[in-house]
Amino acid sequence: MKLRVMVAVGFFAFLAVMAVYGQPDRLKVKIDFPFTVEGKTLPAGSYEFARDSSASVPVFRVTDQGKNQVMVQVLTRLAAKLIATPEDAHLVFDKVGETYVLAEIWIPGEDGYALAVTKAKHEHKIVKVKY
Repeated sequence: MKLRVMVAVGFFAFLAVMAVYGQPDRLKVKIDFPFTVEGKTLPAGSYEFARDSSASVPVFRVTDQGKNQVMVQVLTRLAAKLIATPEDAHLVFDKVGETYVLAEIWIPGEDGYALAVTKAKHEHKIVKVKY
């Protein structure tokens, strides 16, 4: 009986670890408007947002298959339990006038990543990522 319980606990622990490590560390998404990252304006198009785990500080690489590439440093983490569900993947842009600034990246199963803070009055534009 004890062996069965230990095997069951071990199996569920394995599943929990795989769920965490099985989450994507990159998002691919089509953005229908030009946007700014780290002061660089990128055109509308398909982009990949990939966390660079080799960097000494948390950063994301934003690229559109080689034409444009920007590295953006993470300012802080955002608690997912307050805003997102474990399956929710999306980008948040701060919109001031007609300018969109990449502000947050949300990867399923993780807390969010804050990339920019807009102090001026702004709206949020959320782009959902579909898998």
